[in-house]
Amino acid sequence: MMPDAAILEFQVALRVRGRSPSQVRVALLALHEALTQNNVKEVRTMSTSLLALQSGLEEMYGLSYFDSLIAASALALDRQVISDDSAFDKVPNIKRIPLSLTK
Repeated sequence: MMPDAAILEFQVALRVRGRSPSQVRVALLALHEALTQNNVKEVRTMSTSLLALQSGLEEMYGLSYFDSLIAASALALDRQVISDDSAFDKVPNIKRIPLSLTK
């Protein structure tokens, strides 16, 4: 599953790195195609209660805004995050699955 929070972070990261709206659109369509080809379901998690949980996680565990948003989404879904970012290890009840084989 790919939560909407992760897709939003991807879009924001592209914009912060100076990508134009058309470049962002192409990247998002490519991401959608890759998810579809790999049978990864896009899921909606954004809600007022999720954003309240995000705020609590950000404050309690010192996570960045997007890390805490993704952690909140993971808690709402299957409690798993695929990432090399060890910040997720701070959050109880979340299992981090490393992306790389060397970690």
